[in-house]
Amino acid sequence: MKTITLKTKDDFFDQIGKMAADQHLSKSALIRKAIQAYQKQLKDKEMVKKMQASSLETRGMDKELIEDFDSLDDEYLLDAWKN
Repeated sequence: MKTITLKTKDDFFDQIGKMAADQHLSKSALIRKAIQAYQKQLKDKEMVKKMQASSLETRGMDKELIEDFDSLDDEYLLDAWKN
């Protein structure tokens, strides 16, 4: 396992120590979990962006389909239903 050195102010260091103790974790384990949660948050944000982009693209397709449907000749379709 590799080591990372972190420089921080005393009050932040104390907060990390208290949080780790409250969770029954080492400071290293707490920081690893925090980084993993942050990575998941970034991944989830990216997924939301992709879903929004896809939704906007789909809305555009829906508009095109509605316009195509509206442009159909209804009389032609009715003849097919009579048979």
